[in-house]
Amino acid sequence: MFAQNITAAAVSNIVYDLMNVEIIHSSLFNNIFEYRICCDDEKIIRKGRFTGPNVQLRLSFIKEGKYSFLLFLNGEQIQQSGFEKIADLSYNFRH
Repeated sequence: MFAQNITAAAVSNIVYDLMNVEIIHSSLFNNIFEYRICCDDEKIIRKGRFTGPNVQLRLSFIKEGKYSFLLFLNGEQIQQSGFEKIADLSYNFRH
């Protein structure tokens, strides 16, 4: 069991095409993780699994907006992180 008040992973909070997920606790590195990406109405728009401390998820297919990234270990949710999908790379120059 993993403590809910400890952050298990660093997750991109602004996403253009790729989301970076990095497991930050070395005790978790060799596990199989499951994830879900949900939109505001909690509808699952992508789910999958990965092993190891790092993964990049291609999210170029999803629309701009706010989403949630949910991380699971052994069927138990261990983290939920919000992120914003931005389609236009010139966003940085306007803000």
